[in-house]
Amino acid sequence: MAYSLAAVFAMGMNVATHAKPEIKPLGANIAELGSEYYSFKVKEFASNDKQRIYKVWLGIPKTNQNIQQKLPAVFMLDGNAVMSHLNDPLLKALTENDSPVLVAIGYKTNLPFESASRSLDYTPADMAAGKPEPDPRSPERMSGGSAEFRKVLLNNIAPWVEQNVKLDANKRAVWGHSYGGLFVLDSLLAGDYFSHYFAASPSLSWADNRMMDKIHAVKIKAPTEKHVLLMEGDVSMNDGEKQSSNFDMNGIDKNRKILSNFDEQGIDAKFLIYPNLKHGQVFKASLMDVLLNKLH
Repeated sequence: MAYSLAAVFAMGMNVATHAKPEIKPLGANIAELGSEYYSFKVKEFASNDKQRIYKVWLGIPKTNQNIQQKLPAVFMLDGNAVMSHLNDPLLKALTENDSPVLVAIGYKTNLPFESASRSLDYTPADMAAGKPEPDPRSPERMSGGSAEFRKVLLNNIAPWVEQNVKLDANKRAVWGHSYGGLFVLDSLLAGDYFSHYFAASPSLSWADNRMMDKIHAVKIKAPTEKHVLLMEGDVSMNDGEKQSSNFDMNGIDKNRKILSNFDEQGIDAKFLIYPNLKHGQVFKASLMDVLLNKLH
């Protein structure tokens, strides 16, 4: 099964107006307001160390009348922020396309991002240490807990989803941005639950290029059954402009190196560059493209 990029590229040329995500309390989302096109269920899950509570939104298209039908699904990190971008015009468009099941994995918070929690949950541990350590970019918070978070996702969250709706194993996608993009790539190396991996502006320079090193060190299981789309903006900061700590001047070149590695392993991998978008702006642009042009 191939991933169609024609519409993605068409949209990618006109997304410069997407605003950078803001860290401020969120209002009611579509699950709370009600949708004409999707029904939503919400469930909370605890981290394995009981220190974090994950809030998960499950969106099932109302057009799905056949309970035996297996549907495509998109698992999305930073679920609180994701839910703030969903609305009924978008959900209507999804039902007119491939009607994916939506799984937004966030935290028990009214903020779009839970920085300390995602720093731990979305980043890989040092291959030698193999355990969480202070985040090199922000030592006041921990990092390197992606393996434990993945256990919660695969052993708790995914089974709950599949108790409510049947999923097509050939169309199970995972999307993440920045640190979330690292989690997507780490999950590609770690297993085969997902078939499609969407890594948006992954923070490849984080921890002295830890993810780059891991990609080159690990042989990917069943590579021909996996599909990868790397996404990155091409905007450098202007003089005097505040720059995200996750911005990488060499991000495009690093993504190309990863693409080359995946090509050598036989993975169906592509790289999409968003003209005129900064690191934070790629969040919404990539999310919309993945939802609207995902699997065909």
